[in-house]
Amino acid sequence: MKWFAFRDRGPTSYPQRVFWSYLPDWIITIALWGLFYLVDKIDGYRRLFDVNDTSLAHPYRLHERVPVWLLAVVTGLGPAIIIVLLAAMRRSFWDAHNGLLGLVLALGLSVTFTDVLKIAAGRPRPDLFGRCQLPESYQSNPVHGLTSWRECTETSLLKDGFRSFPSGHSSFAWTGMWYLVLYLAAKFRITNQRGYTIKSWTLLLPLCCASLISISRTMDYRHHATDVIAGAIIGILAGWWGYRQYYPPLAAPSSWRPYAPRIPPDEGPLPLHEMSTGGTAAGERVPLSGAGAVPGATPPGTVGTNHGHNVAFANNGNAQAYTSYPPPSHQASV
Repeated sequence: MKWFAFRDRGPTSYPQRVFWSYLPDWIITIALWGLFYLVDKIDGYRRLFDVNDTSLAHPYRLHERVPVWLLAVVTGLGPAIIIVLLAAMRRSFWDAHNGLLGLVLALGLSVTFTDVLKIAAGRPRPDLFGRCQLPESYQSNPVHGLTSWRECTETSLLKDGFRSFPSGHSSFAWTGMWYLVLYLAAKFRITNQRGYTIKSWTLLLPLCCASLISISRTMDYRHHATDVIAGAIIGILAGWWGYRQYYPPLAAPSSWRPYAPRIPPDEGPLPLHEMSTGGTAAGERVPLSGAGAVPGATPPGTVGTNHGHNVAFANNGNAQAYTSYPPPSHQASV
């Protein structure tokens, strides 16, 4: 008795096989963002600090110059929209797929790695004292030496107060903007040695955007300068890595094209070509033996060569034909 009956659906189509081959990439990308969400819930390490350290005595600003939502729109959604528009102009769904997949993967890698470093490092932010609100006894008679966060009277803002290194805004901004620079540089064919200045100026805009966002973090006293620099390095490496997973290097001859699908397209049967000789027209019958035979011709049913191509001759009635793979790039002569 058969409990289960499976129906043979036959071979899957080529688009379906391509979809399944890239499904693990999307799963890993989504998993990275899920891992970031879980890691961000961890309290993390909190370093001891010196109450006389003036680099931690900056005021706490409630409103940031570049809030998280604006950062996501400018450096995350912005590059995605540009990629889709350029791919639509070229009518290339594959370019849009690879461009978006590489971007989301790079951003996911950047935020997850940055958050892990934040939790492990536990470096105080420049506005720590504004968050901590030390007792008045520390202000009137400061104690020389290191102090724990447990001495703070205000603890609601301390979880984020020890996540200064590296800068998340800087790493995220540089990931999205550097990825966009590489994408546009390939589409502009910046390495074609023709030197159009407008291309270089266009590529400077994303870099300026990432730089201004990074600088704003020091203006808001959210990060030290070294935090911003470290975040920029992480972002550049993550953007480059995500881009190179699905696009060739800029020095490649076809750098503006994404990598071909991993699954090669279906190949049909070997092409059938009529045999022709030097000055004869295609389809003209040429005897292989006897009077008028072509010197060096191969009898029916055997295999010979034609300009470096393997040629299999077949006797199809009175007509002589051959199959060749790969097909000759010009008229065959035997």
